[in-house]
Amino acid sequence: SASAPCARSPPMDPDAWLFSLQSGGSCASSAEVGAEDGPAAGSSDGAEPNAAEGSSSAAAEGRAQEGDDAEESEEDELVALGFPRAEVVAALAASGGVYAEALGRLTEASQRAGAAARKRAAPIEAGVGDEEGEEALEIEGVKCRLTDFGELVMKLPHCPSALGPVIGKRDPSGGGIVFGGLDDWLWELYNSHPPRELPLPPSFDVQAVADALGKGAPYLWDNFATGDEIAAANAELNQMFTSKQMALGSESWVDECQDGGHARNRKTLNGQRRDDACGFWDLFGEQPAPPPGVLALFRRLEAAGERLRAVHGWPVLVSHLGMGAVYDGKGAMYSQHRDNEWQKYLKTRAPRRPGRPRRARTSAATGDWMNFRELTMLAYVNLPEHFDESEQGQAAGGRLRCYADTKKGDLVGSTASELVEVAPLGGRAVIFRSRELLHEVLPAYARRFCLTLWFCTGLDDPDE
Repeated sequence: SASAPCARSPPMDPDAWLFSLQSGGSCASSAEVGAEDGPAAGSSDGAEPNAAEGSSSAAAEGRAQEGDDAEESEEDELVALGFPRAEVVAALAASGGVYAEALGRLTEASQRAGAAARKRAAPIEAGVGDEEGEEALEIEGVKCRLTDFGELVMKLPHCPSALGPVIGKRDPSGGGIVFGGLDDWLWELYNSHPPRELPLPPSFDVQAVADALGKGAPYLWDNFATGDEIAAANAELNQMFTSKQMALGSESWVDECQDGGHARNRKTLNGQRRDDACGFWDLFGEQPAPPPGVLALFRRLEAAGERLRAVHGWPVLVSHLGMGAVYDGKGAMYSQHRDNEWQKYLKTRAPRRPGRPRRARTSAATGDWMNFRELTMLAYVNLPEHFDESEQGQAAGGRLRCYADTKKGDLVGSTASELVEVAPLGGRAVIFRSRELLHEVLPAYARRFCLTLWFCTGLDDPDE
């Protein structure tokens, strides 16, 4: 479920979630398994073990060819991301062929070039500074503020007290403002809202959510919706599916990036398989909007976020977009991933704070989170008998496999303390930490509908 309407970039600190759970309740915001019986992330599905046949020279020749193919694959993949081939070749050479480092070099150079192209002496719309020593601005429709440190910091319009990321700086030559622009992850944060309240069914246990997430496990919320509610929403989604409204290019939703939103951002996701069709709806009154029965389920998930925020003080903001996904029942699957990945070669976008040093730029401290997602909530919109524990239901597959409590950087689940398989029963919701839970969807042999809603936070300050 790690998706975006096409996205790229980054922020946050590896221990920030722990801090946010312990913080107050204001808007201000302060970890993957190759199952023993499943393919490892980055491997080819169904690949056979190397046969111990042929001469050693043939094996050596094969390995050399594999190495050449890998280099070509890495070069071509970086070119496919939009980087010029000459720059890709130079970056791979400078990084000793290490893909992730080459990607970091290319991304940084691209950001510098983009920032240079966006130098602005004008037009900027000045406003009244809302914090001492800060000047409020609006640049290309984005509300931000210029700090005493000369950093241009994004201001969240729906939660002004939240700490936003650095998106530019004062031009040191005195020529105005260098504005870096917003990628899709930044737009997701910028358009997020404090979650809205609604009555929740007694099946929701706000303390059990905190207990499960505190163990790095998912919280299973059964009886999230009634049978009638699921039947109505399932009928709406089935109608959209059969009329090809849940397909790439449909005007009935916002297309999801073809590469799974974040999949291009990390070499270790090379070979990741994803077969579902998915897209986004606006949940705050704009178009395209979801069908009414589907919207009611999204609103219930949102209200659960509001309850967690109110009771535990979690400073979460709900995305203005909700995602729908359909697995066509022909073995569609989604291999291992997290919804928010730690990326070693990203630079922090955390702004400097008065009286505190900025995070050290040592090699041990480099890296940042790919996006701003803190919580993921799923809701299954399948008829109960389709994925139950009967023989037919089990044969339908489509289980959500969760690798609980894995360590950051574990891409194959070897550090998981528990393996949890969740049947996508209609009326069941699942809540987990976007940064921590490695999960996958096993092949589904019946049509499978799932709704996903993400909750973001502003930037965390590890020194707070």
